[in-house]
Amino acid sequence: MTETSGRPLLPWLSLLVVWIVWGSTYLGMSAAVETIPPFVMTGSRFFVAAPALLAFAAPAYLKGKLRLTWPEIRSSILLGVIMMVGGPGLVGLSQTELDSSLAALIVSTTPIWMALFTAIITRRKPNPRVFGALIVGIVGIGIMVGGPGGDVPLLPAFIVLISPIFWSGGTVMARTLALPRSPFMASGLQMIFGGIALYAIAGVRGEFGDLDIGEISQRSWIGFLWLVLAGSLLAYSAYMYANSTLPIETVSTYAYVNPVIAVILGATLDNDATGPNVLIGGTVILLAVVFIVSGSVRKRPPPMTGT
Repeated sequence: MTETSGRPLLPWLSLLVVWIVWGSTYLGMSAAVETIPPFVMTGSRFFVAAPALLAFAAPAYLKGKLRLTWPEIRSSILLGVIMMVGGPGLVGLSQTELDSSLAALIVSTTPIWMALFTAIITRRKPNPRVFGALIVGIVGIGIMVGGPGGDVPLLPAFIVLISPIFWSGGTVMARTLALPRSPFMASGLQMIFGGIALYAIAGVRGEFGDLDIGEISQRSWIGFLWLVLAGSLLAYSAYMYANSTLPIETVSTYAYVNPVIAVILGATLDNDATGPNVLIGGTVILLAVVFIVSGSVRKRPPPMTGT
């Protein structure tokens, strides 16, 4: 993928938005799931955001400048379920018991999984750096969970550990699948189909019966609105655009900027625990991420192109 010659700064501005905004969404999600069931909250977030994104894309499709094909719809269904449920869905579920900063640090293993999935999809033997970074990252997570001063619930930590696996797989797949040319259409469709899947899971879990709109706190409403406006409308579209125009190794750097912002915001605004286990384990994880990303940039493979 290469940058659009007429807009050389736009991909980098998009990545900057992802760096900053997504780091803040962990705190927003932590606030939202305090009084809103997690899968209902995440599904509703996407159902509110998607129509606005589709409205931005609609004129080009209505005028016939762009056409939506069945392969594009099929890819949107697949990515919507994988990324929306496996990404924000599982993170929201984990944050009912896990601090936002801890969740962000565990999710920062994303570039390691991206490198592994890239090797699998391109049928190249994974670089030994990938396995080394993966082992170091897992050690860092172990330190956070059971290290000095650690008192982290194991099941939520495991759930959030699975999340970047789904997200990374979807991100790498998105570079090879047929997707709508408009990033607004691509994002909107994925949110719609992901939202349907999230609501289905919420129904099975009985979350709609647990939902009491009158009992939703002001803090949860603010967190929900921030997730819709900043996390979904702005940052997700920016992410999809950056992912389509910049090398995947560059895009993946958001994963070690986000947790730094999340830890700062969690500690200052939400009194998240920042004991030795968080500081040591988080540092180990970030070192693993920097290790894999820096190595990928030096030995960048030929970029994959979408169809």
